[in-house]
Amino acid sequence: MRRTLLVAVCDLAVLAAAPALAQPAQAARSEPTIAEIGSVHYRFERLSVTSEDGARVYRIWVATPKKAASPSGYPVAWLLDGDAALARIDEALLARLDVGDPPVIVTVGYEGDRQFDVLARAFDYTPRPSGDAPAVDPAGRPGGGADAFLTLLHDRIGPEVARRVAVDPARSLIWGHSYGGLCVLHAALTRPDAYHAFVAASPSLWWGYGAVLKEAPAFLARPSRPAMTLTLLVGEDEAQGRSSRPHLHPMWTSVPVGATRDLATQLTGAGVDVRYGQMPGQGHGGMLAASLIPTLLSLAGVAPAPGEPLS
Repeated sequence: MRRTLLVAVCDLAVLAAAPALAQPAQAARSEPTIAEIGSVHYRFERLSVTSEDGARVYRIWVATPKKAASPSGYPVAWLLDGDAALARIDEALLARLDVGDPPVIVTVGYEGDRQFDVLARAFDYTPRPSGDAPAVDPAGRPGGGADAFLTLLHDRIGPEVARRVAVDPARSLIWGHSYGGLCVLHAALTRPDAYHAFVAASPSLWWGYGAVLKEAPAFLARPSRPAMTLTLLVGEDEAQGRSSRPHLHPMWTSVPVGATRDLATQLTGAGVDVRYGQMPGQGHGGMLAASLIPTLLSLAGVAPAPGEPLS
């Protein structure tokens, strides 16, 4: 993975991150998406996969560049909250990716008519909390299924994608926002060899009263770590502690302001390739698109246009 990944974002001022609330709006799934419309630059194939427990059905779109791959294969971006991510990908973005080394884009969503399946994502994207902490979020949604989800993603869906298109494992990236960012961070700390780059936008560190933060010591104690990069991104409004919620559940306030920055500092000090960035003018919700677009452009080796906003 190029060491310049998201450098335009991560060279921004390092400020503290407030707890992310991870409460996405129940927006209807945008219709039609670029997958249904079609693209001059990409072809789309839809897969359907059922979870091991039979409780969730994943709607997966595999977007493959029409441009020929390099000899090592295409870079590949795995996008959590795939329906919401796909709604923010358009032909103009795909055309820009095509100028560089365009990645295969795999969006991992859920069957249904919503951009966010809040029950399914709450379960799939959250690690099992330690000790006696309950495996439910402040809204009462069950969680703790991240390990089963990540295993399905890597061991079942990954090989299925690789059978269809030549991808380069040395240029594999996984991106997530909010609960998805939490899942990506959990993956980076517990299975750092699964992908080459991990991008966690506004990760919900408060889940399980900071359960993911307790995974850092075991990660750092590994006798050896694979070459990987971890990018942690937060929005300016989050970093400055601005919230629209006047009454916060204790879980939301269980980690200190600055926990994301502090984690980045801790990991960097131990020799991990970590990039931390704050995106100006962004709140929690806006970070989905604001982080997704430069992530894809950077993976393709395409620089932002001069003066281009990040969102």
